[in-house]
Amino acid sequence: MPLIRKRRIWWDPVPEATGYVVYVSQDRPINDPARFSRANTPGVLSRSVTKKTELIIPDEWPEFPTQPGTYTIAIAAEDHVGNQSDPFLLSGLFKFVAPPSPSRGGIETLPLEHPGSGAPAHSSTRQGRMIIQTGLEEVRNNKELKDAYFGSE
Repeated sequence: MPLIRKRRIWWDPVPEATGYVVYVSQDRPINDPARFSRANTPGVLSRSVTKKTELIIPDEWPEFPTQPGTYTIAIAAEDHVGNQSDPFLLSGLFKFVAPPSPSRGGIETLPLEHPGSGAPAHSSTRQGRMIIQTGLEEVRNNKELKDAYFGSE
């Protein structure tokens, strides 16, 4: 299941209000609150809100559009007889769809590294040193060469 970030729409409380109506529109920009088209207008959805001043989208408004895009939000205060204020206007980008998953990937084992050197533990330099050291040990242990000089000993 993809992770989809939620959005919080909030507003300051109005003391005289008994509730609020939140409107959303994508196709109908709302630039002038006095000319705002309310509910029952094609392309405009609304949601009544009481006892709080926020909505968590999409949890608390499942009908909120899911198509990615810039939406205009209008919030009107409503009194006990249904009178509504001019709306407070907001606009923002909404996207409730996750991008697709990667189509390819894998897990690889990388060579060990010496701490601090950044060189792989099994590098050709290290392998060469081990071969030389092993060869010198074999020569030193050879009883036939017991009096031979092998340098700085």
